[in-house]
Amino acid sequence: MAGTISQHTTITARDSKALHDNSVEMQYDCIIEGGEILDGKGSASYRGDVGIRDDRIAAIGDLTGARAGQRLSATGLRVAPGFIDIHTHSDISATFHREMLSMISQGVTTQVVGNCALSLGLALDTDAFAFERRWLGAHGAAIVWRDMGGHLTHVAGIGIATNYVMLAGHGTIRKRVMGLADRHATPEEIRAMEAELAAAMEQGAWGLSTGLEYTPSGYANLEELVALSRVAARYGGLYATHLRNEGDALLDAVQEALNVGYEAGIPVQLSHHKAEGRQNWGKVRQTIRMVEEARARGVDVQMDQYPYTAYMTNVGVQFLPMWVLSGDNEAVVARLLDPAVRAKVAAEMRSSHPDWDDAGPEGPWARVQVGIVRGNRALQGRTIAELAREASQHPIDYVLDLVIAEKNFVAATNFAISEDDIAFVMRHPLTMIGSDAVGTGPEGRTGEDRVHPRCYGTFPRVLGRYVRQNGVLSEAEAVWRMTGLPAQRLGLPDRGVLAPGAYADIVVYDPGTIQDEATYETPHRYASGIEMVMVNGRVVWKSGAWTGALPGAVLRRGHP
Repeated sequence: MAGTISQHTTITARDSKALHDNSVEMQYDCIIEGGEILDGKGSASYRGDVGIRDDRIAAIGDLTGARAGQRLSATGLRVAPGFIDIHTHSDISATFHREMLSMISQGVTTQVVGNCALSLGLALDTDAFAFERRWLGAHGAAIVWRDMGGHLTHVAGIGIATNYVMLAGHGTIRKRVMGLADRHATPEEIRAMEAELAAAMEQGAWGLSTGLEYTPSGYANLEELVALSRVAARYGGLYATHLRNEGDALLDAVQEALNVGYEAGIPVQLSHHKAEGRQNWGKVRQTIRMVEEARARGVDVQMDQYPYTAYMTNVGVQFLPMWVLSGDNEAVVARLLDPAVRAKVAAEMRSSHPDWDDAGPEGPWARVQVGIVRGNRALQGRTIAELAREASQHPIDYVLDLVIAEKNFVAATNFAISEDDIAFVMRHPLTMIGSDAVGTGPEGRTGEDRVHPRCYGTFPRVLGRYVRQNGVLSEAEAVWRMTGLPAQRLGLPDRGVLAPGAYADIVVYDPGTIQDEATYETPHRYASGIEMVMVNGRVVWKSGAWTGALPGAVLRRGHP
């Protein structure tokens, strides 16, 4: 039976303060009553009430006779731990979109940021960080910190709607030490990076992230990756990796990650695990076998994924040879403006991907949709194939011109992932859910970007499409992958579960209607079925709207 969360007692801000001041007379600040509880441990649901005091769950059971300042009816609804998004990039938007609407609206209460080698918390206000400065500057924000601790203090000071967990990005550390140098690090530079990482870990980072498909992280060799991972391991951190390749060389890239885990003695997280390109579909069966064999040898490796058949990233990263991306974006554009270099690039693209010569309606370019193009919004949502036809160009030439025109600040969505692979990876007990998204909102400047629908729909899509409709997972198992499993991975025993003493991070949803509504054509759409979201005991999302609360905590590893 479906239901709608209702409130028996409305409390004003003044009343709320009075309630807090007199809490000794009140058994609970709030009771969520009559819902079907999924505890985040994989157990079957059961009917019960959840009593909350301050920022914690105080009791679970039959609280019919208990006193409470506020009672919220969840009859006909599920009550679950708030979803923990193990892989986001919301540190990019945390300083100018504190409300995190796309995240809280889908039930996310904790985000792990700083993934894929990029950590805003370690960026500096220098020319080496032109990308970070440009992104923030477009929204009136700026880098006003010098280290991880300063960034975390800044975010805590301005407030944020979700809890905030940061990884130390390898690429950002590399830029602090080596700039954009296109080479292996020297022993002295590795030691300098080790010191930078150690400082970040001491200031609260939860591990090291790499983005080996991106510059400058991709310039690292195994020696550098292992050395830094040993530092993170010493502090109890993990190694989260965007692999060096997720397509033709996927197996080699997975083996490299497993080698890092083995040699450094560090837990490994394979980020957004998938096989890109039709010719690679099915390889996830081999990679997961590799994962299982590595675990048998003692390597602690797990995975995360998003439930979509398209990925989204920078156009240059998707299509240009890595050597072209060396240096800053001005250097990239300068290379492509050189006729001889451009001809070499185009020839290399054709040689490595013969199918890219197919400009037809069924070819690969018809599956590439331009995403964020701030210099020419009219291109957003259109495919490279149709745009190239209109320009009377070959798609490769069109892509090169697009990168030049937009100074390499352009992203595209590529429909290159198998639905069967998604289901296969999702069924594996080592897989958790991560959106790979940036927290955003539908209004103002953020609403102008044609973002990936995963920003708004990742977690409801799992529960709607893959649980209710397709039966890939049971509901209890899906909730475990979104809550208890990532909490366990991070070492957060008092989050990701519904239990007395745990933090009151809670989502209430309708299992019959929960569903993603965001599409590639209209991505800024809130999901259906999320009735209420609570972070640290305060309601942040209710009845389809943000409440104005910013109760998220900045969580520092090793700090209370």
